[in-house]
Amino acid sequence: MSPRLLPWAACAALVLVFALRAAFPGKRAGVDAPGVAQEAAETGPQILLGPVEVVEYHDDGAVNHLNAGGAVYEYARRTMRGREVVLYLRTGSLRGATVRAPSASWDFERASVSLPGGCRVDHEGGWTGDLSPATLDLAGRTLLAPGAAAFSGPGFLVSGNRLVWNWGAGKITLDSPKSRIQPAATSRRRG
Repeated sequence: MSPRLLPWAACAALVLVFALRAAFPGKRAGVDAPGVAQEAAETGPQILLGPVEVVEYHDDGAVNHLNAGGAVYEYARRTMRGREVVLYLRTGSLRGATVRAPSASWDFERASVSLPGGCRVDHEGGWTGDLSPATLDLAGRTLLAPGAAAFSGPGFLVSGNRLVWNWGAGKITLDSPKSRIQPAATSRRRG
């Protein structure tokens, strides 16, 4: 072999070693995002994020705002998974709501947020809800919880199944609702 080709041969051998090492998985040191399962082999390239804030503005004045304690952006699927999630839903000048969930996955292509661990909704109108696993359709401004759901406000408690909340229209529907209405406390005048 010519002495002039020796550096090129060494470089080619080094590339071959790295290619073989990548082809055979072994023990590797890595850093995982805390609390977020790593599924890189199934989902493709990922960007590991720490605390993240995503704000989505719409022409009609609606704003969707998501905060997550730890997140992973899956590049190929255009989704973001996170834990300790807080979503702020605002519809123009109407009252908004805060949705809190232990985990969520935001699909940017479908404009939806999956809440597999359930969630708690606090509406600025004074009512709160505890929901089973749910899905937010951001484009349709609808939250769907096919399982158990309960919400309460001043003087009432309603529970049932298959909650559909359209926050754009201000309408809530619930299958098999059971309600309990508590009479308002009134002050009685004496004498």
